[in-house]
Amino acid sequence: MDQRFVFVFLFCSIIGHVASFRAGGCGGQMFVEKSAIIDAPTDADCIWKIETEPDRILALSAVNIGSFEQVQEYFTIHDGLGPASPIIYANEDETVVYTTQSSAEIRFKKMPTTQLQLKIQKAVICPADLGLETNCTRLVDDVSCHCASYTKRNQTDQKAFCEDNGMLLVSIETPEEDKAISDTWGLGSDFWTSCIKTFGRWVWEATNTNLYPGYVNWYPIAEPFCNDQYDKNYTCMLIGYNGLHWASYHCDGVWGAVCELHP
Repeated sequence: MDQRFVFVFLFCSIIGHVASFRAGGCGGQMFVEKSAIIDAPTDADCIWKIETEPDRILALSAVNIGSFEQVQEYFTIHDGLGPASPIIYANEDETVVYTTQSSAEIRFKKMPTTQLQLKIQKAVICPADLGLETNCTRLVDDVSCHCASYTKRNQTDQKAFCEDNGMLLVSIETPEEDKAISDTWGLGSDFWTSCIKTFGRWVWEATNTNLYPGYVNWYPIAEPFCNDQYDKNYTCMLIGYNGLHWASYHCDGVWGAVCELHP
């Protein structure tokens, strides 16, 4: 049997990401390392089989279209591969839908009247919570997950709690992430972060990134150089101090925590 394949480059965030199409047909197979965008086909009855890392899921959205529900008449998204895979339906005003596993099948059943592109991203699973006194949400983007724990523990124990749940104690490296945490959980709550002072340097331990010269949001009287005048053992950072700021403090103090996980 004569089987020819034409290789077509997709609009992807990863250079060199290629998908294969069968000549004379449409659709194909794709492995998503980070994200990709596919164009809707010019023929109906096209099937895309999409996979990502085994411990991740897929987030799918329509490019430059508000509600995902508006375009579902053109295709079905199946949670997993194979004919028996259940269809994923978008709720009203929902802009992103998620699989529950690392694969999906997109079956185009009708040609769109205008250009339609679908964005597929690798995402982490984000549960509603991690147990008692916790809350989880997609705080900064469609693919990551943040969880707040209100149970008070010292910094070491909070780090262990995050890791036991497959996450890391938070590293706040942008003002957008800082604001999102404050807007969601900050008022009246203090949380440990992964930032510690080691060998005279402040480091985001979870990402092994130096704090300086990056983004900082210290409360003026709680900055390390101020607290060092009183106690040089203030070597861990908590957030939420005096409302929305950061403060250095004893690592054995007991506070809540924010955990995070990125793809």
